[in-house]
Amino acid sequence: MNPYDKVHELVRAIKESDQVKEYLALKEELYKNEKSKEMIKDFREKQVEVQSLLMQGKEAEPEKMEKLQALYQILASNVKVKEFFDKEVQFDVLLSDIYKIIGEALKDIID
Repeated sequence: MNPYDKVHELVRAIKESDQVKEYLALKEELYKNEKSKEMIKDFREKQVEVQSLLMQGKEAEPEKMEKLQALYQILASNVKVKEFFDKEVQFDVLLSDIYKIIGEALKDIID
């Protein structure tokens, strides 16, 4: 058995899942509107900036946090965008679960 083949099989299964298909359909729909696309990208940039600071053990400036929260509130007021963000979180949970399962299954090898 070739582990690389199995990983590619897993990736195909993830891409073919209803969860990912729904996420990508929403993304495509939202990104057709240039304004919503830019707002989502702007939100993500600000989100990554704040997360990067937090991962470095630094505190984000209150002003940045307020701007991020305000932008999220504006975006989430759109039902489709809110659903898109929810699907994105579900996808992140799926990947996290997969990493956890692999890590736990290989713990005896890694330790």
